[in-house]
Amino acid sequence: MPSKASSPSTTPASRKRQVRTAVAAAAAPAVDGAMDEEVDAEGGGDAGGRLTQAERRALAERRILDAALELVARRGSVRMTLAEVGEAAGYSRGLPAHRFGSKTGLLQRVVLNIGARFEARRLALPQHRPGLDAVRSLVSTYFVRDDTRWIETRALLVMMTEGFMEDSELNPYIGEYIRSSISRLEQHIRDGIALGEIRADIDPTTAATLLLGALRGVLHQRLVLGDLSLDKVRDLALQMVDRTLAPH
Repeated sequence: MPSKASSPSTTPASRKRQVRTAVAAAAAPAVDGAMDEEVDAEGGGDAGGRLTQAERRALAERRILDAALELVARRGSVRMTLAEVGEAAGYSRGLPAHRFGSKTGLLQRVVLNIGARFEARRLALPQHRPGLDAVRSLVSTYFVRDDTRWIETRALLVMMTEGFMEDSELNPYIGEYIRSSISRLEQHIRDGIALGEIRADIDPTTAATLLLGALRGVLHQRLVLGDLSLDKVRDLALQMVDRTLAPH
């Protein structure tokens, strides 16, 4: 819904505060009694009653997030409803609302979940040194996909597109995700400059913004065209990083 410019709760500053508060809350969500009762009623795949109540709640949350991710990747978030997410997850139509409060709350958690999965892939790669090696590791991570259907990538690119639509409720959360990604890469570049591995005349923010934009653009092209050789693109991207960032 469009927000009124005169409302003090929807000013840019207040929206940023709301995003930071929501992100912090989503990192360690509280589960209320309403969800406990509904998960118990639905069963949540508890084979033979071996799962504890906390495990059933965690399973329900994971299934809901996975279902939302799939629906966003297939149809976008605008047409998605909480009711169909609940059904797709194998629960009642009302459970997502019990857990996440609103569609916006669910989508925010989807964005955070995508970021967490990307970070898990990055940490699964061989450990890297600070500086240029960390930049190269992050670039390589963008080409690591254990999901043949690219559900996470599709969903993220869809939400990034929807996020810049006028009055989009996704904008603050997608914006926070993008800023966080740029900040992480920017720090790696700063470390490389301090170590003498990256040119001192490189502006870290500009370089991080350009590099991430190029990487996401490649993934977008891959999804549209379907026949790009990501291994070749990755190898050339790493060569370009070395030639562009390393001191002459």
